[in-house]
Amino acid sequence: MEPKYYCINLRLFEGKEITIGKKGREYFPPGFYFYVGKAKKGIRKRVARHILPEKKKRWHIDFLSEKAFPVAVKFYEEEGNSECSLAGELAERGGRIIMEGFGSTDCQCPSHLFFFPNPHKLPGEK
Repeated sequence: MEPKYYCINLRLFEGKEITIGKKGREYFPPGFYFYVGKAKKGIRKRVARHILPEKKKRWHIDFLSEKAFPVAVKFYEEEGNSECSLAGELAERGGRIIMEGFGSTDCQCPSHLFFFPNPHKLPGEK
């Protein structure tokens, strides 16, 4: 069965002001960023594209991933998981929202990107 959801962990070594498409410019402090997303099909291809250093930018994460380094990726089955439940877990663990609405324009979540100043585990890991 093809997974439906994913979490990408990126590390930004230096704080930077980054323009995130039409959302605008924001300062992203150095640290670890966790982005949760979904794909109905071709999930591995989408994630591989997200972490390429150079690409045509289509999604919010493409603007950040161009400046940050991939640390880890985890895929999730649909059962018991959703993009929003994974985002909720990151929020409960103390993840900070740097930019409201990042990756969450099609749901009610405040963001699908969470910042941690230090290394952190991916959702679902103890």
